[in-house]
Amino acid sequence: MKLGDVLKKEREKKGLSTAEVAESLGIKEKEYDALEAGESPAEDWGPHLAQIAIALETPTSRLLAESGRFADTKKGQAGGLIKGHRERREKTVAEMAEAVGISEKEYAKVEAGDSPIEVYGPLMLGFAEAIEQPVFNLFYPCGLPFQELDDYP
Repeated sequence: MKLGDVLKKEREKKGLSTAEVAESLGIKEKEYDALEAGESPAEDWGPHLAQIAIALETPTSRLLAESGRFADTKKGQAGGLIKGHRERREKTVAEMAEAVGISEKEYAKVEAGDSPIEVYGPLMLGFAEAIEQPVFNLFYPCGLPFQELDDYP
């Protein structure tokens, strides 16, 4: 399964149109359609964000905005929040990079606010709010990584 499949299934369960979701996220419908088609960096960066949340034992939403709300997200904010949580947990950049499965250089970009998490993390949070679920559930529907599923109820 792709993350886009999860988005589509959850959107349809809530009876939302792609236009409604795109509007609530503040993006063009064509951009949202690319998310559902699995043709965006969210496919890779959503799982990375989930791994960061797991490693930091922090709700995913709190890595994207202090309040945990989509309305309070700002571009470049996630990196600083992630860095703050990492420092509080006394983890090194190397430990985090290993936990996430990316290079230290790539992880450093995350904390510098220079990664796709800054764009796709907030979009996933906004989507989760639209379907009234925790954002982490998008990456782990039924408690398993979406990549390991063929389908789910």
